[in-house]
Parts: sequence; C-alpha cells; structure tokens
Amino acid sequence: MKHPITPLVVLVVAAAAAAQEPVGPQDQPIDTSTVERILRGEEAVDAGGAFSYDPAGRRDPFRSLLAGRQREDLGDRPPGLRGMAVDEIKLQGIMRLPDGYVAMIQGTDNTSYLLHAGTVLWDGTVERIEPGRVIFKVQVADPQSLRPYREVVRTLQ
Repeated sequence: MKHPITPLVVLVVAAAAAAQEPVGPQDQPIDTSTVERILRGEEAVDAGGAFSYDPAGRRDPFRSLLAGRQREDLGDRPPGLRGMAVDEIKLQGIMRLPDGYVAMIQGTDNTSYLLHAGTVLWDGTVERIEPGRVIFKVQVADPQSLRPYREVVRTLQ
C-alpha cells in the first residue's frame, strides 16, 4: 500500500534544500573584460580591420628566394649615377689613365658617365676595373647565400 505522505515529504525536503544557500565560494563578480577584449579583436579581424603586418626590415616570407631583391625594396632613387642599377647601365669603353683604369658607361638617361673603382651605384659598387671588363659588387638579400653580395662582370662587346 502506498502512502500519500511520501510525495509530500519529498516535496518538503526539496523545498528546504532549495531554500538553503549553497556551500562553496562566495558570489563574486567575474571579470569578463579579457573575454570581451578578445571577442572585439576577433570581430575586428573578421571585418578586415585592426590587423597589420610590420616586416621591420625582414623579407616577405611569401616571396621567392630565387627572384632576388625587388627594386621597390631599395626605396626612392636619387638622381644621376647614384640612382642607376648595375643591370641598367651599358659599358661603352675602358680607358687607362696614370692612376688606374676608368670605365665609361651610358646611363639610363642616355648620358655618359666615368666610373672609378669604388663608385657607388643604386644596388652595388664598382669593385675593380680591368682591361676589357668591369667587376661590380651587387648587394643581394638571399638568406641562403654565404655572401651578402654577388659579383657581376661586364665586358666590352
């Protein structure tokens, strides 16, 4: 036989348990500022804003190492011979003077220039001038290279 009092006892015990305060840590406000800051940052990234990459002088990791240095990586070019790259000039002649050899080149502006050993160009310098050829030292930005430069030899045609 079932007693009608049993459900009533269970109901009274449940009500008493709900009325008691929980045993454990006190109710303290939870700091959610960090979570909110992260969510705002993710929303900004999803929207395409607030994210930028500063290379700080390092090379672009997605550019091929075999391509070499890009001309725009070197900055704005100064006028005259200092603004011309080694690949852009044409060797016209080599003259022997009492103090050494001098190379005559044609620049990108169709003007003739005289080069001495140590003359600085846009992407390199004149290493030495020999009979029939000029050796340039061109800077390279290849991290796999043992030397930070390569030698470019221009000969008279």
